[in-house]
Parts: sequence; structure tokens; C-alpha cells
Amino acid sequence: MKILLITPPLLQPNTPYAATPLLTSWLRSQGHDAVQADLSLELLLKLFSKEGLTELFQTLENVAEAADFLEQADAYLETIEPVIAFLQGKASSLNIALPEGPHLARAYEQEDQLEWNFRGLNEEDRARHLCSLYLDDVAEAFKLADPNFGFSRYAETLAVSVPTFRKIQEFLNSKAAGTAAIRTAGVPPASLFLQCLEKLTDELLARHNPELVAITVPFPGCLIGALTIAQRINHTFKGMNIVLGGGYVNTELRELSDPQIFDFVDSICLDSGMTPLLRIANGETPVRTFVCEEGAVRFYEDDGEPVPHNKLPAPVFDGLPLDDYFGLFEVLNPVTRLWSDGRWNKLVLAHGCCWSRCAFCDTSVDYICRYDPAAPATICNWMKSMIAESGFNGFHFVDEALPPDLLDGLCDEILKRDLDVEWWGNIRFEKRISKELIQKMAGAGCIAVTGGLETCCDRTLKLMRKGITVETASDVLRDFAEAGILTHAYLMYGFPTQTEEEVFQALEKVRQLVEEGALHSAFWHRFALTAHSEIARDPERFGIRLLPEERTGFARNEIPFAGEFDHDLDAVGAALRAATYNYQLGLGLDLPVESWLAK
Repeated sequence: MKILLITPPLLQPNTPYAATPLLTSWLRSQGHDAVQADLSLELLLKLFSKEGLTELFQTLENVAEAADFLEQADAYLETIEPVIAFLQGKASSLNIALPEGPHLARAYEQEDQLEWNFRGLNEEDRARHLCSLYLDDVAEAFKLADPNFGFSRYAETLAVSVPTFRKIQEFLNSKAAGTAAIRTAGVPPASLFLQCLEKLTDELLARHNPELVAITVPFPGCLIGALTIAQRINHTFKGMNIVLGGGYVNTELRELSDPQIFDFVDSICLDSGMTPLLRIANGETPVRTFVCEEGAVRFYEDDGEPVPHNKLPAPVFDGLPLDDYFGLFEVLNPVTRLWSDGRWNKLVLAHGCCWSRCAFCDTSVDYICRYDPAAPATICNWMKSMIAESGFNGFHFVDEALPPDLLDGLCDEILKRDLDVEWWGNIRFEKRISKELIQKMAGAGCIAVTGGLETCCDRTLKLMRKGITVETASDVLRDFAEAGILTHAYLMYGFPTQTEEEVFQALEKVRQLVEEGALHSAFWHRFALTAHSEIARDPERFGIRLLPEERTGFARNEIPFAGEFDHDLDAVGAALRAATYNYQLGLGLDLPVESWLAK
């Protein structure tokens, strides 16, 4: 069967998302003619081009808020394609003056005020940073034409834990994405974003003429794009079989009973897509798949063993325009930069999580609870194959948490084969990550690690069954920094039973770690209760109660709850973010942590 696998908009444009390269390779190994396309990248390249900006200017002609941008229209038209080419690595330098929007103007002002002179960055880095902020300014103009637009997401708030499909269906059917000012100016209701996506979909389907289309939806900000593609296929290529899957589906749609989404797609697959897609392609009884039969949603359960992770073939990249991906360097932080800049081959070393006990995590869902690692030799074979095909030796291991034992064996295999690679990924700051292992990781090409310090408080870490202590995690961070490996910590506030004193004790530990150079980057997020977590199953043990929620058969993930806190979560969250942002710039490290709450 001819199968087309699509990555929908919008995602970071610096590297291919992991799903379609792996699924394309797997389906080919099973005898099917599988091809892939990245409509997220293609859409951004269309929009951020001379042609795309010309259409944008025409759309914004009667929008008062766009006056400043339109005054510099000629400058943007002259610079947009050279900027993209520079960020793609197709031009070694950029010797043109960039028009200044709000993001770029603030960067120049900040540079002068703090006398940074982009300390620690070379001229190319500085140029990449300024070009990235220039594109952020252009993105702000696109938001005036379509407020749902974001650089790496589209209409995200419309898709997050929305209990009913009705609003999404109304949006898709009306395509009323423009602002009121634009609509009254007589502009067609379909946004520039969606019109362009529909055109790209037509071209893609005409080029490949598939029998089956599979669309991955990794995040909520991809759902509208995915369904727009499906809607266009149904309109223009009637009768084509369309399948939906991916991370958003696996977390949000596990309790699906609303049949309305099947006006757009034929099947919705849960968890690892290999077997469900193969069954559909072979015309066999589905597994782990929702379908609509006689107007009602039916779920076909699993009936066998999943494909062993070690038996999967190496991901493939043909069909993806590897030379056209472009990185963004918006935040002056060497760790944060890794997510959006540079070309990384994304690879999963082990299915699931080697710990899978954290009470706040989706531990009842397959992508966490079923742990299945590949062998170090298999992983190195994958890496060699991906390097040969892509021409890039950088890897982002996208595991939930890289297992220490597997890391040890993988580093040995990399060193034995003398592979010239650099890589980074998510770990647990646990005692099994020994100093000896960290030194081996550095020698085998590890450049950065990310991991959860969460509440950074031993009492709440024990309550959430994180399996680490603050002291152990701090020692691990110091060992990484000593080995020359960059570190990033995920931090959490608003966790049930957490006190204000504990929050500021955690901030003090972060301040200390940043000051001594053990922690290079950190980010605080507010605790969210998910339906698939241990806390949701046993809320009383965590001192909270579940609140009534609207459930009409569509998405369900984050769920409402009530708990007692001795502090204002919004105010404390703002203080934590402000303090940590400044710490990373080397500022405010001499201030008492409580003083940030008053700022």
C-alpha cells in the first residue's frame, strides 16, 4: 500500500520530528511503500518568504495595529529570504541591516544597558540571535492577521483538554481565524495560515497519490493543523483513508466517545503506531484503534505483544528537505538553545521510562509504564545509519529518562567504535548517575543533560516518589558541570501540600547551584494534575480533592482540583521565573530569595 505520513504544523523548524522517520522505516520493512512529508516546515518556509510576506502585507493593509510593521514592508521583503538562508546554514554571514520590530529593538536596548556585548558568543552566534528575534517580530505581524498563530504552535488553547469537539468543529468549518478588524475589511474568513496549508496539502497529495494518510499529532498546537489537512483531503481527494495518532492523541483522547471527529478522520490509534498502522495497511482487524461504526465510537483493544524496540529499523529521512530546516536562537542560554537551534537526529533509546513511579506523571499510559530498551549495539547501528543519511552527527535522545545502565553500555559501544558524535537528552539526577559514568558520557560525546529537580525539597520529592534527594541531585549536577556537560533543571511549584517556605528553600538551592556553576539553566512550571497520574487516582493522599469537570467524550488530560496553599500561586510563580531568569544572566545572586516576591 502507498502510505503517506505527515508531520502537521506547527513545530520547531530546526530538525525533523521523530515520529515519521521511524514509522516510515518500519512500514517499509514490512513491505509497504511509505513516504513522509513535513508540512510544518513547508508551511513556515512559505509564510516566511518574500511571497508570504507580500500576502501578509495585503492582508494587514487596513489593520491599524500593523502600521509600524507596514512602514518597514520594503525592508522586510528585502531581508526575509537572506535571513532564512543564513539560519539554514546556506550563507556563511549576513551583511544586511535588519528592520527593527519590538523584539529586535529590545535586544539592542538590553545589550546596551547591561553591557553584555553578547558575552561568550561569537559573531555568528550574535547574528543568529538577532535574526531569530527578527523572525519573532515577523511572527507578531502574522498574529495580527491570525491571532492563533505561534512560531511552534497553532491554536494551542483551542485543543488543550477541551471536553467537547464542538468548538473545534465550528472553527474548522468556518475557518474564521482572522481578527474582527480584518473580517470587517472584507478579507476572506480563512486565515493566510490555513489557506497556505490547504494549498500545500493539495500539492502533496497530488504528488504522492497515497491510499492511506497517517498524521501524527505530537502536541495540542498541532491538532488544528492536522485536522485542517484531513478536512482538505476529504474535500479534494474523497475516499482516502486517514489515520490520526501521536502524543496528543495518547494523552488527551484515551476516553474518546464523541463521534464528531470522525467527520475528519477514519481511525485514531493509541500508543506505539507500528502495529496499529500495519494492521490498517494490511486490511486486518485493528488494534489500539478508535473507529466510528454505526454512528458510535468503538475501540479495538490490543491483542498481542508490541513490536520489540530492539527490533525496529533505523529511522530514515528521505522525503524530508534536510537542508531547509532552520534553527532559532532566541534566548541567550546555551542549554535552552539546544531545543530550537542546531540539527539533531532525534532518537529513542528505550520505549517507556526506566523509573515510571513519579506520582505526578502519566504512569498508567503505555509510553511511560512499558519499559523496553534497545541494545547498545543496535543503537549505535541506528546512529551510524542516520549519520550516513543525514550528514549530521548530533543526536537528541528523546527518552522520558535515559537509563543509567543503558547509558553506560551505550558509551562503551560509542567509544569502542570510535564514533564522532555529540548528544544530549533527559536524565534523572539520581545516585546511579555516578561520577565515573558522567566522565564516560563526556568522553562519548555528551554535551548537555536535562532533568527534573521538581520541587527541590526532600519532603515533597519523597511524597511524589521521585526517587532522588536534593543532596544527591546537587552532587550529580556538580559532577556534570565538572565534566564540561551543560545542565538544565525542570522545577515545579504549586505541588499539593507544598508550602511557601519550601518553595523559597527550593529557589535558594537553585540560586546556590547557579552561583557555583553547577546549574546552567532552569525553568519553573506550575503543577498540573493529569488524569493518568497516581495523584488523580488517589487525591486524598496528597491533600487535594477533584472538582467536577465537564466530560462530553472528547479530550481529557489536565483535570481541575482544589487544595490548600499558604501562598498566592500566581505571585509566587512570577517571582520564581523572574529570579531564575536573572540568575541565568548572573544577576541578583546576592539578593535574599524572598525579595523577588516583592518585585
